[in-house]
Amino acid sequence: MTNAAESRKRGPRGPYVSGREAQRAILDAARDVFAEHGFRGGVLRDVAERAGVSAANIIHHFGSKEGLLVALLEERDLGNSLELAATSGGFVAGLRDLVRRNAADRGMVHLFTTLAAEATASDHPAHRFFRQRYDDVRRTATEGIETAREQGSLPLGPPAADLAAGLLAVMDGLQTQWLLEPDFDMVAAFEAHLTSIGAA
Repeated sequence: MTNAAESRKRGPRGPYVSGREAQRAILDAARDVFAEHGFRGGVLRDVAERAGVSAANIIHHFGSKEGLLVALLEERDLGNSLELAATSGGFVAGLRDLVRRNAADRGMVHLFTTLAAEATASDHPAHRFFRQRYDDVRRTATEGIETAREQGSLPLGPPAADLAAGLLAVMDGLQTQWLLEPDFDMVAAFEAHLTSIGAA
């Protein structure tokens, strides 16, 4: 096999790959550190040690600790954004699926719960992100509830916006209980809540 063929088989090489791999390692390490210590308690030195890079390398890729947090938030919605109204199975099925997926990703749920609590402070760098996230999720959930009522999978009742806010509170609260007690079955508890509000 020629050197060129070997190179194609291995894929791209050089600084581009090493830089991309370093960014991935840094984001993964930051996820763990911020979940364990919060944004303010987590330090770049710990992130660097877990990622196997230097603190200067983190600054090179993300600019600052705040820049690293923004990149982590933007990479993935830390609550698995509720774009459920458009799911093929309908809004209620989408809710069930979301809770099951969260139950399979403890690390991300831990990170989301830690940062969401911290970000209630107006000077927290993620404050605007979480405010916008909840605005977006409540709006999407409200639309999903209205559609589900039209389709008959949810009964008529309180204003859809109020029910949406309640659903989010239940989901977040169940996640907290599950983080504190790993044997707690939040999937079953959420199913019980859906039954209590008359979900089909």
